Amino acid sequence: MSRRSSKKEAEASSPITYPVEEGHLRELEVDISNVVDEKEEFDIAGEHSPYAEVRAVVPEVDDPALPVNTLRMWLLGIVFTMLGSGINQFFSLRYPGVHIVALVAELLAYPIGVFLAKVLPICFLNPDRTFNIKEHAVVTIMSNVSFGYNSADSTSIIQAANAFYNFNIPAGFSVLVVLCCQLLGYGVAGLAAPWIIRPASIIWPGVLSNCALLSTLHSRANAVANGWKISRLRFFMLVMTCAFIWYFFPGLIFTGLSTFTWICWIAPKNIVVNQLFGMVSGVALFPLTFDWSLVAYNTNPLLSPFWAALNVFAGFVIFFWIVVIAINYTGTWYTQYLPLMSADVYDNTASLYNVSKVMDGNVLDVGAYKNYSPPYLGAAFSFVYGLSFASITCVLVHVYLWHWDEIVDALRGTLQLDIHARLMKSYKKVPWYWFAGIIVVIMALSIAMVEHYHTHLPVYGVFLALVIPAVYMIPCGMIEGVTNVNANQLNVLSEFIGGYMFTGKPLANMVFKILSTDVVGQGLLFAQDMKLAHYLKVPPRTLFYAQGFATILGALTQTGVTLWMLGNVSDICDQEQSNGFSCPNGRTTFSSSVIWGAIGPGRLYSAGKIYSSLLHFFWIGALMPLIFWLAWKRCPESWGKLKTFLKFTNWPLIFVGTYNVPPATGINYSSWFLVNYIFNRLIFRRKFAWWIKYNYVLAAALDTGLAISGIIIFFCITYPGAQFPDWWGNTVWQNTYDGLMTPWKTLPEQGFFGPKSGWS
Repeated sequence: MSRRSSKKEAEASSPITYPVEEGHLRELEVDISNVVDEKEEFDIAGEHSPYAEVRAVVPEVDDPALPVNTLRMWLLGIVFTMLGSGINQFFSLRYPGVHIVALVAELLAYPIGVFLAKVLPICFLNPDRTFNIKEHAVVTIMSNVSFGYNSADSTSIIQAANAFYNFNIPAGFSVLVVLCCQLLGYGVAGLAAPWIIRPASIIWPGVLSNCALLSTLHSRANAVANGWKISRLRFFMLVMTCAFIWYFFPGLIFTGLSTFTWICWIAPKNIVVNQLFGMVSGVALFPLTFDWSLVAYNTNPLLSPFWAALNVFAGFVIFFWIVVIAINYTGTWYTQYLPLMSADVYDNTASLYNVSKVMDGNVLDVGAYKNYSPPYLGAAFSFVYGLSFASITCVLVHVYLWHWDEIVDALRGTLQLDIHARLMKSYKKVPWYWFAGIIVVIMALSIAMVEHYHTHLPVYGVFLALVIPAVYMIPCGMIEGVTNVNANQLNVLSEFIGGYMFTGKPLANMVFKILSTDVVGQGLLFAQDMKLAHYLKVPPRTLFYAQGFATILGALTQTGVTLWMLGNVSDICDQEQSNGFSCPNGRTTFSSSVIWGAIGPGRLYSAGKIYSSLLHFFWIGALMPLIFWLAWKRCPESWGKLKTFLKFTNWPLIFVGTYNVPPATGINYSSWFLVNYIFNRLIFRRKFAWWIKYNYVLAAALDTGLAISGIIIFFCITYPGAQFPDWWGNTVWQNTYDGLMTPWKTLPEQGFFGPKSGWS
């Protein structure tokens, strides 16, 4: 056992009174009294993590004797996986829906786990009366398969194929497509572990919020931090309660506090003011909202390092506060006739693009397409594709230039290990060929699936789809693991490749996209959970079985719920469905498959087409990190500030940080950066002890309070059909040009924009 404590020390740090074997720990705890007083920097080879944010919430001790593979762990994990998968999948087909986040499951699992530990008979499956942090972590990880990831992206294929294309695909295909995508992501994450899990520098900031909540629930240690004596647990409960109560105001009673566009309220019919300061379809030059759900819409701002947030916000300012506004007001690509920030696709009359007008069954009717309209995108939506093109090449070049030595060291097994990786050496590793075996078996199932069910995706398409995660999993994981910013823009790459190679075959395009994009997306989420297990010293083989079982169980549950709803809910996926089950994810997948699969990127982005100039971003994305890296290499040490600037200018973050625009708008970035600056810059520098003790607990508390409040509002008010009375505070922001998503210019007198004919 590593770093054991004596029986006396264990009893001093825990209120529990049952006997503990000499030399063992009752619980893993962060030594908070030492952490808040530490000012020095630590070497990676030392007994402390070199990263302050990790030291703040991750225990630097371990006891391999703590029971993990227990009956109570499996009971809770299975129940939460099935409930989470079923509930989240059910409501993912509804708009507006509700998403039960992992922090809620993590919070609920604690009292139930404590109860089971006390009532189940003592035996080899329930060895003691303490529900410890390792068991809790595994339950959280199993729950994350369903709670944390909302619904599996692959279920949207089932909705699109059955409800929109009327393909009536067999149940066997539905089960296989979800299982294959989920398990391929799991296998890829496991193979990538030496590069994105074990290195100390890949801290995965998003995981630290989970660690903070787990440590808070399982530890009663306390210390004064900049005069603050309140314990982490009481602080968490207080903030969570306040967040829960507060969200009833911006979320229900006074929604104007959420969309706090007071400048637009003063001038509701001034289109320029509304586009510049609006939050619905504007760029939000005034970064104030009282709604935490908008602030943390993309990621929790308390979790990203300040330098990473600065890069993201710099990219947003350059590309959206300058370039996109210029595109809109110069009329480039006819954007002056379309909403500035919108995720919709339009025709040449500024109406939503009606895909039924250009489809003959499941193939494109070229004649009808020529008689209708090419698709058009608003200024933000059209330009964001250029940023996606840049990120595709930028991510690879950046990781090669800045992280090549780390990749090679991990491959050779010579990577220097921190305290947490050294403590994990006490356990048997999961052999790499276990994960490789999963990939081989699931690849075979994928080939059988596309062939047997006549998807029109050739066998080589399966191999090509899996080349993308093979190339991008490690680079995307390294970037997100350091910055907490999702660098996965592979949906655009897969849409491009699939659109050119399988034009006119929408089902083939959907399967190709899911097998490439979803595998990386799911793999990154699995990798986060593997890092959580790494931090809390969960035995790797126990994790392998638990996470793998939950993946299969969650996939089967989500598929079953989807198929049941499609077969039993009347008017399912209809836009006017009485209970709101309009299948928003399936509808998006359907529209995307038509635009990229049926119409194809060749009609939009090839040379001479309307958006062809955006292809230049492919080489721009590859060039920018190379220029800054060469400048950094040649910059003398005496130019310290410039050298630091060049080192911390992260072009993948600049290009990819705004990946969620649209549907995200300006307020989701401006307010996000403002909060990050306050806590991770000002407070971090001036009140470091407070930041160490409370920052990640605050992040978990705000998210948990918001989630519980949102669930209560949804189930008790929205879903039953009740409405809060209309009044000025709930309608003022809707009755502005921003809320109405009004474009800068009205249509020309002829009733349409763009060429009258000639597209093909």
